[in-house]
Amino acid sequence: MTWHTLVGALEQSLIFRLMSLGVYLTFRALDFPDLSVDGTLSL
Repeated sequence: MTWHTLVGALEQSLIFRLMSLGVYLTFRALDFPDLSVDGTLSL
């Protein structure tokens, strides 16, 4: 595994982590899973 592959994997995991955090927060605040783009903007 090269350095560029490792950095790319870390960047991608950070993006997915932020998206899942946005969905989680809307699920906790609104009590239903809003999986649209607008639902992840509450972050």
